[in-house]
Amino acid sequence: MKGRDGRQWRRLVAWARKELPPICHICGRLIDASLPWNDRMAWTLDHRVPLTVAPHLAEDPGNLAPAHRTCNSRKGAKPSYQHEKPRQSRVW
Repeated sequence: MKGRDGRQWRRLVAWARKELPPICHICGRLIDASLPWNDRMAWTLDHRVPLTVAPHLAEDPGNLAPAHRTCNSRKGAKPSYQHEKPRQSRVW
């Protein structure tokens, strides 16, 4: 694989956009596919297990999941990440 500029990566991204549901695997919210690529809530493809931990999983479709750009950036290369749930204004 030539990184994220290679033909194989582009094929994986196209496959994921078509086949995977547009739900962020980090926060669980819907991803608006109509947003431009550079919007903070845009669709991105995340490696569930970071490449720093398992570089051999770079092209494994089972290691790929949709995520918001913000969630993906916040997660970074951490092997496990717990998304902070929004705080409720009141306890019901």
